[in-house]
Amino acid sequence: MLGAAALAGSSSGLAQATPSWPPEASARPAAESRIPEIVISAARDQAITAKVVEALRDDPHVYAEHVTVVTENGVVRLQGIAFDVGDMQRMLYLARRASGSRRIVNEIELLVDVEDHD
Repeated sequence: MLGAAALAGSSSGLAQATPSWPPEASARPAAESRIPEIVISAARDQAITAKVVEALRDDPHVYAEHVTVVTENGVVRLQGIAFDVGDMQRMLYLARRASGSRRIVNEIELLVDVEDHD
């Protein structure tokens, strides 16, 4: 009987000494608490994609029929082909201006000196 009481008393002492997880904010280093958390949702990715696609479609100086826009975690990727350096640069400019994204990645392949065989 005495042994059971001693075990019960010692186990409650262990439970009180065990630290809680996650550590309290006061126990965290000051630098860690100042890092802003960036959360990008799928809805925001879709909104960014829609803005970039609309900007490309509405610009009369760009032929963007061979370019797709993919946004993932706030990073916009322009993928496809362009036949003119000016078109490619204009598409990247429009994407940067319209998107509100974290980054624009150029995955446009430039095809120069391609002859049209109609």
